[in-house]
Amino acid sequence: MRVAQRGGVAVAVALLLVLTSVAPAAGTGEASQQMRPPDSAAVEYPERHPASVSPPTAGAAATTTQVADEDAIRQTQTYALTPDTPGEVAVELTYEIPDRVVSLETKIPANATSVDADGFERVNETTFEWDGTTDAATIDYRIEPNRTIEQSGPEGADGQYIAVDAGEWALISRSQTPTRWRYTGTDPVVFRQNVTTAGAGAAGEQLVYLGPVATFERTDNGQTFRLAVPERAQLMTSPTEILDSLVNASDALQVGDRDEDVFVVAAPTDGVDWGVRGLETGGSDFWVRDTESLDTPDNVWLHEYVHSRQAFTTTRETRWLTEGTAVYYAALLTLEQDRIDFAAFRDAMDDGQRAVYADVVLSDPSTWDRNANYVKGPLVAGRVDEEVRRQTDKESTFQATFRRLNGLNRPVTQETLLSAVERAGGDRARAETADYTETTGSVTMWNQTVHARVFGQLPARIGYALPNATADSGYHVSGPYRTTSLTNTTPIRLATGETLTVDAIVRNAGGTEGTYNATLDRNGTTVASEDGRIGPGNETVVPLSHTFTTPGQYVMSVDGDNVTVVVERPAEARVTGVEVSSRTATQGGSVVVTATVVNDARVPADGTVVFTRDDETVATREVSLPPENTTRVANGVSLPVPGDVFLSANGAPPVAVTVTPANESTAPAATTTATETPTTTTTGESAPGFTVVGSLVAFLLVLAAAVSRRL
Repeated sequence: MRVAQRGGVAVAVALLLVLTSVAPAAGTGEASQQMRPPDSAAVEYPERHPASVSPPTAGAAATTTQVADEDAIRQTQTYALTPDTPGEVAVELTYEIPDRVVSLETKIPANATSVDADGFERVNETTFEWDGTTDAATIDYRIEPNRTIEQSGPEGADGQYIAVDAGEWALISRSQTPTRWRYTGTDPVVFRQNVTTAGAGAAGEQLVYLGPVATFERTDNGQTFRLAVPERAQLMTSPTEILDSLVNASDALQVGDRDEDVFVVAAPTDGVDWGVRGLETGGSDFWVRDTESLDTPDNVWLHEYVHSRQAFTTTRETRWLTEGTAVYYAALLTLEQDRIDFAAFRDAMDDGQRAVYADVVLSDPSTWDRNANYVKGPLVAGRVDEEVRRQTDKESTFQATFRRLNGLNRPVTQETLLSAVERAGGDRARAETADYTETTGSVTMWNQTVHARVFGQLPARIGYALPNATADSGYHVSGPYRTTSLTNTTPIRLATGETLTVDAIVRNAGGTEGTYNATLDRNGTTVASEDGRIGPGNETVVPLSHTFTTPGQYVMSVDGDNVTVVVERPAEARVTGVEVSSRTATQGGSVVVTATVVNDARVPADGTVVFTRDDETVATREVSLPPENTTRVANGVSLPVPGDVFLSANGAPPVAVTVTPANESTAPAATTTATETPTTTTTGESAPGFTVVGSLVAFLLVLAAAVSRRL
């Protein structure tokens, strides 16, 4: 069951404010959480009885970090039981605030009691403002964490609780503490969150368990699963089997939105009447009752895991997708893991074709009866999956549609759904989907013969990912300033006019050759794509490129895997000093003036080097530099007048050259030459220009010309 949409914890995105050139740059940031109520249900399912399992005795607090950045606001929520007052949980909310933050405001829950603040001033019952005088500020309060719900159906249980403080232990959702701030400077100040426990316990991004607990961990397929098994829990299935099943599902679901960390709690049922059998609270945290089995088509462990892979937002007409796809894939994956046979799978799907659902139109929730999204929804998802497999000879599945919906940055309308199905399986699959979801037409379950033919062989399972953030050659930048590979991708910084090329990773984890469509999205809109074929068990790299023309902060993604790109206008190159090839010269001769040009910004720079003789412009040279780079630009300057001459560039301190009168036989001044010479840079990136040898040759040519006039 799901009660919060994907992304329940919002990472702060800074909104840059455009100010006048004389004022310091500033920005604002916000971190907030949104929750939504669960869908109602009306179908009763039988309860199960626990079997005794004795997990290892261990217990430790666990933390999770949302954003990592050197210049960050660090918020820590620390939870503790309060044995003296059962039914309450103590929370310490601490902020570590960097120097660039000029104001910060936070809110605590409306039901908070025993509130005590240090470094904050209270605005009203829930709002607090940082007093601006301390680097760390704290609010202590207590909450009443018990939450109830009236729920029945596939995820319903006999009780009402979805969060509880049982006295000796508690399983709760963390406090919602929306935070806003203002800061100086052009770079965003981001929000970094840590959730932990004061004593024994474990925590994820959304869920907190307080009390003695053993934590089991497994890393595979780019995900780390942490299974928290409380001392009070009596698992029906061993932790090893649960992790095996989750890892298998992680590999089987090539639908994007693969969270790095998944936090799962086995909820104790001794003495607590839960209102649901499992709950996914948003993002990658969920709990499942300790009595739940893996060997059933309504596998709650996999049901909640599928929810954690849903990044799409539905509209009224596609609302059925949330639970329909979770129920369907939980049953299908359990079948593929050989935990149930086809008869059990078929019986579960058969429920959707019962007469009570004959008048249900899935795209119209007002027609739903007996929680049709949980029952008819899975059957329709399965029939669409079957049709896509048929039409593509098993090269594609409904996962391709799932993956495409996950990549959207807008709600999924009926037309969006149909277009995604068409892209995955063609016109016929689209037409069948429209009929299944927009009419009361009969939807029937396929038989075992059809399943063996259409589902039996492992289909193509094509997934996509960004290159590793620390890879030496996964991200490339090219353009007017540099051509190089990037290693620092937190974030990637570019100048307008530069092109970013991402080496997208394409994998086929299935058993059949298939067609891939790798796409690079900018803020949810596809800006580059590449099609091709990939064999079973293979992996390939597909370069995807995009040129940025407008400053801004962008989220670039491949199949839901994101990287942030900050684009700015080029910085201004600065001349920090000049040198001359000689402090003395003869009238009519020349000297070479060399300007040291610096770019100390984190983006490329350009500019014009203006060479002057006694404040009169004698030459200009255009220059471009990579980030944090230095170069030397040289130009020959003629000296037609005797006396002290002052040579400079871009207002740098001038250098005096003494020019002595020439003999009457002196030849006309030679033509001047110019060159640019890049120095060794701190970034190792290449810059345009000539070499050091070229500069030396230019100087020798000028010198030779002067000597020849005296011979």
